[in-house]
Amino acid sequence: MMEFLIEWWKQVLAAGVLIVGAGSIAWLKATFVSRVKHDELQQRVSAVEKAVDDLPSADDMHELDKRLIEVGGKIDVLSPQLGDLKRVTDLLMENELRGSRHANE
Repeated sequence: MMEFLIEWWKQVLAAGVLIVGAGSIAWLKATFVSRVKHDELQQRVSAVEKAVDDLPSADDMHELDKRLIEVGGKIDVLSPQLGDLKRVTDLLMENELRGSRHANE
């Protein structure tokens, strides 16, 4: 056996280095992401960050809420007046229809 190793030590050493190298490369590929995949993920993260930056802030939402409450209050104030206006419009329409019926007779 010793004679075999002495005679073929370079080939045995090369095979050992090859096995260790292949194992190392396999471990590296399993542990770390490729450059292409990394760049793709970086672009996706950048797109998500931009989308989040474009979203309204809590202050913006609070301001919108205040304005909606204000608009709702104004609508509540106008509702009775709109009801009165509808009644007047209905009376005018009814009067107009009666007048056109009497004109046709």
